[in-house]
Amino acid sequence: MLNFITDQLPGEPDLFTTGKHLDLEIRSLAGNVLAKVTAPASGWTHEQLSAVAREQEAVTRDGADGYLGGQWLGSTEV
Repeated sequence: MLNFITDQLPGEPDLFTTGKHLDLEIRSLAGNVLAKVTAPASGWTHEQLSAVAREQEAVTRDGADGYLGGQWLGSTEV
């Protein structure tokens, strides 16, 4: 299952500020797009991303990374 890194430490960018309304791309570890999920109207939350990860478990079975607007946000390898 994809694990998303959405916590923010001091000095790090808030990934939800710039990406919360962008589509989620699930890519294979080789970089191929496996699935694209449209952002909710209110923008992504960690809980919504986790729900999508559970729904997409079959797609991510062989390993995958998650991206919002091209920004890496998580992986099955985390």
